[in-house]
Amino acid sequence: MENLKRIYRRLRKIYYAYIKAWFVYRETDKWHILDNWETLEYLSSHRCSMARYGDGEFGIMGGVGNGFQIADNELSNRLFKVLGSNDAPNFMIGVPYPLKYFKDLRNGRFFWPEYTSRHIKQLRKYINPKKIYLNTQVTRFYFERADKSLCEEHFQKLKNLWNDKDIVVVEGTMTRSGVGNDLYDNAKSVRRILGYSENAFYHYDEMLDTIVKNVSKEQLILLCYGMTATVLAYDLAKLGYWAMDIGHLDIEYEWMKMGATDRALIKGKHVNELKEVGGSDVGSCEDPVYQNQIIADITK
Repeated sequence: MENLKRIYRRLRKIYYAYIKAWFVYRETDKWHILDNWETLEYLSSHRCSMARYGDGEFGIMGGVGNGFQIADNELSNRLFKVLGSNDAPNFMIGVPYPLKYFKDLRNGRFFWPEYTSRHIKQLRKYINPKKIYLNTQVTRFYFERADKSLCEEHFQKLKNLWNDKDIVVVEGTMTRSGVGNDLYDNAKSVRRILGYSENAFYHYDEMLDTIVKNVSKEQLILLCYGMTATVLAYDLAKLGYWAMDIGHLDIEYEWMKMGATDRALIKGKHVNELKEVGGSDVGSCEDPVYQNQIIADITK
């Protein structure tokens, strides 16, 4: 009986990914989602804040949590509000470009059409076909790509966004974005505000207040803070700050440097997608440069 159930589930996935998807993508192809290069061009020519929605955020909106944020009604409501907003100055929302085109992917080539066709009824409620969106995957530039020959160029265009700028990285205590690599070496200065690595939204008000008290509106805020970053980017934009949700960019960069062909653990850094095999076993970080960059830690 269990074997029959597995076969049935597999056949359903194949149906969604290869049959229903053929029809669904005829609809989603008309959605106005910029591709990676268009998104990079937009970000480089506009000093805009950005919030990013992916399957994790959509999951929370549907009442399903994941490894670092359990389902929460208030967070779900905030995510709905931000996604439908048009009142924050110079603020853009990113949604996954693979919702409309997935054939340039290697990893995710099965996942995205299966996901899109399975959730199309919900996605129709989320996506406004008359609105222009950036590509959420702009900071996930390596692992899913079939052709990786342009990944280095893509990375450099991302890195240029904070060239010679004073930046503040908002992240969980186990994220350590840019530690041990040159991700932020071209920034004028780097400061950090640390928060909770799991269920960060439960401490949302404290984090927002800490940012406002410690960051000037001339600095660029880089958010590596899970679903909470999506709401923070919006609230900070409304307050006149420049905040960009960059998600797992640091992990993608580490994988690119490794030439990884599968998701890999990164020593000293939280890899949520590998939590079950030690992705959250990171230990402490005594790097003096990192320690000196911390201007606030709301977990203490």
